[in-house]
Amino acid sequence: MAPAHEAETQEEAEERQRNYEQQRKEYEQEQERKAEERKQQFEREQKEHEAERARREKLHKARVSKFDRIIDKAPAMFSAAQLRVFLRALVNIDPYTFDDVAEHLAASDENNEQTSEEILLSTIDGLPDDKLTGFALRLVLTPHTPISREGELDVLTEAEAAFAPPHPKKTAAKKAKTPTPIKAAQKTAAKKTAKKQVAA
Repeated sequence: MAPAHEAETQEEAEERQRNYEQQRKEYEQEQERKAEERKQQFEREQKEHEAERARREKLHKARVSKFDRIIDKAPAMFSAAQLRVFLRALVNIDPYTFDDVAEHLAASDENNEQTSEEILLSTIDGLPDDKLTGFALRLVLTPHTPISREGELDVLTEAEAAFAPPHPKKTAAKKAKTPTPIKAAQKTAAKKTAKKQVAA
């Protein structure tokens, strides 16, 4: 309420009081209206939140069901299309894990502006079917090319044994051949000589 000035009459004081009461009443009404609006807004947001939570829960259950169905029907070996989907999913888990592979693939193009994920996904999409398995191995084995620390599993050596075992040395195979006996060789030479003489 505004302060009274010295020459204020009784009527002016009452008018000032009425104005003050009116303003206070309007202020309180405004506060009540805002409080009611906030309450209604909160209730609306709660309902929307509950509806969204229920929708997401239903969607999550459907996706878990889809996931279980995929796992239950997983083949013993991937087709090319299945392997391509698998690789795309693998890259999307964390494309930064495969930065070294992306750098290797983009090495020939210095002006390449693509992200690691874009490079990897476009490579997967463009690979011929018979190159997908090799690309899968490149993805998972590239981080294991540095020398492993002592006591760590050497994944590269394990992969070599599974995918590219060393061939046995050929010298060992030659030793396994039985030498021709000398007497048999002499008899064969004698027969050939006799045939030549008969033919002459």
